[in-house]
Amino acid sequence: MSVYIIGGGTPLPGRLSQAESRMRTMIGVMAQKGANATRLQQTLLGDGRGRLMLAAKFDSFHEAMSIFEEVRKDPLFIEVSKQISENPAASDSWAVVMRDFYGSLDFSKSVTLRRTYKISRGHLPKMTEIIKEIDNLSPDYKVAAIIPAMAPNMDYLHGAYHFDSLADAGKSMDEVGMTTEFQELVSRANEIATLIQSGISVKM
Repeated sequence: MSVYIIGGGTPLPGRLSQAESRMRTMIGVMAQKGANATRLQQTLLGDGRGRLMLAAKFDSFHEAMSIFEEVRKDPLFIEVSKQISENPAASDSWAVVMRDFYGSLDFSKSVTLRRTYKISRGHLPKMTEIIKEIDNLSPDYKVAAIIPAMAPNMDYLHGAYHFDSLADAGKSMDEVGMTTEFQELVSRANEIATLIQSGISVKM
């Protein structure tokens, strides 16, 4: 199981480069301190359009918290945190801790299509079976899902479809997303959860 520290914000007008630079510095420190993988991405379409998001992957909660403790002591991280506090380049900043629910997020893929469901924890076992069936519909994508460990909305499940390009994502939506089999699985998912958000992001 992987654990993720994920954060982000929406760049203020004219401040995209500054916001991106600060986030790159932060994930650079996380990588230096031992994160298994890091990623910076921007949402292009759907929920959170324009938002930047950074993520770091760890093997366990202990590893995540231990490394984050060291990150917070790093002089470069302290300096960037001070800059963010005194002269923000992004609004609606947030940070959460997530864990794998199905599969694992693939930070190497260029494009991620996210679908967020509101779901009772008691329905998660049923959702696992649905996600497995969706994952097996096509070899052209891999599905992962994460759930919150520390977040404002603890009843969310975030499904992620990984692609090499936006064109591949569109092709999959046509060839898989519009099929009767996929739509039947979506209907089954809607019986136990509510789809509330969706968006597509690209790696920066």
